[in-house]
Amino acid sequence: MAITNGISIGCSDLQAAGGIRNILIRTWASGDVVTYNNTALLHEITSIVDTGGSTATWFNYEFKNELPSLTVTAAKENGSTSYECALSFMMPEMGEAKAAILQQLMDTCMMVIAVGNNGKNYVLGASQKYGNEKAEIRNQTYASMTGAEGASGAAYNDDNGWTVTMGCKQWEAPRLYTGTISLWATATTSTTSA
Repeated sequence: MAITNGISIGCSDLQAAGGIRNILIRTWASGDVVTYNNTALLHEITSIVDTGGSTATWFNYEFKNELPSLTVTAAKENGSTSYECALSFMMPEMGEAKAAILQQLMDTCMMVIAVGNNGKNYVLGASQKYGNEKAEIRNQTYASMTGAEGASGAAYNDDNGWTVTMGCKQWEAPRLYTGTISLWATATTSTTSA
């Protein structure tokens, strides 16, 4: 593959806001179909549908504002470039409902969409290269919960809650999702201290 274009930065790029607006998570299911777009200058996913060919169910994980961050670290070794992706966010108030959901995330193969304040939807855990997307074979580039830390804080104004880190190793940079998301369900139903 030859280099055919440079990169220019426009005024809107310089004015774009940082940070994460929404975090959407779902479990990889056998029969999921992901449609990749590799046309000129595009590196995106245009559709993610479940086994029935309808839409995929996503769960919205709420967090404390201005704390989530997405980092992508590329490294080349023995001729292969890998991308380590990490998404960290803090869910305020430790409680049994959040602990139960974290336990579900512990051993689950997932895909994640981090919706940036710049309007971009970054997909983690779905990669075309080494994807193995067949009904009977799990995708090799799935996201998982790589860590969770609960803290009550010591002072009255300290944070109380869970800091969660989702991570994945992919063999291509995260793609942008341009499809529609039909269902944004909330991961926890409690609005109290649970």
